[in-house]
Amino acid sequence: MPERIPTTDDASHAAAGMPDPGLALAWDRMPADLELTVVVPTRNEAGNIDPLIDRLGAALAGWTAELLVVDDSDDDTPRRVLRRAESGTAQGLALRVLHRAPGARAGGLGTAVVLGLSEARGGWVVVMDGDLQHPPELVPELVRAGRRSGADLVVASRHVAGGDAAGLDGAARAAVSEAATRLAQAAFPRRLRGISDPMSGFFAVRPAALELDQLRPEGFKILLEILVRTPRLRTHEVGFVFAPRHAGDSKASAREGLRFARHVLRLLATRRREARRTVAARSARSA
Repeated sequence: MPERIPTTDDASHAAAGMPDPGLALAWDRMPADLELTVVVPTRNEAGNIDPLIDRLGAALAGWTAELLVVDDSDDDTPRRVLRRAESGTAQGLALRVLHRAPGARAGGLGTAVVLGLSEARGGWVVVMDGDLQHPPELVPELVRAGRRSGADLVVASRHVAGGDAAGLDGAARAAVSEAATRLAQAAFPRRLRGISDPMSGFFAVRPAALELDQLRPEGFKILLEILVRTPRLRTHEVGFVFAPRHAGDSKASAREGLRFARHVLRLLATRRREARRTVAARSARSA
């Protein structure tokens, strides 16, 4: 029997006439330890699910891997994942979906990713968007780069050799992305040393290197949260071309920009408290 995932709101699915997406469908045909989990947080991405599964399945041929969709949708997204799992057309890729009820979505994409990290079975996890702006074909290379370099976290960057942000839709969004990057780098110069794209939503990480209970994400930018709150991560970057969105609408907005700015201020306040505690501890030891 498929394994039961206890984080699903069964009542909300029954009310919607939707099969329970809290089942690890096809999990009984996979080994206990996977090489890789791909975590994709989604919100109303029904038009992108089939090409995402097709391209990931082709890219990960020969890997023991799963796609874990953490879903905050009000559309057909979770049903699309379940249909592909039930039809057995995912090219050997195990499929799971965790649908969060409206009252369980506090923190947005960031908390969806943390949930995915906590439920992942893979020794590596790749986090990516579901709109195909992050090329699925790069997923195995991120993990290989981590293995070769000995890194704990590999960032797919738009700002190193081989990278390009051409898929950003319009000059305004490109300017906001650049301003957010500069703000983050100015706020945390040490923690982000060697990271050219702290705004990237596309990265590979070893979950064993993280302390998930220390993460307090808010909004889109989970990578910045991980980098700031996990100081000893060994990092590496791989260039990628940010593609145009395949289908649906972008979730970026002025509201998300303000949310990000507030989150940076909260992280700064946390870092200052930590620094004061460190100074006080050193003073007490030397007294």
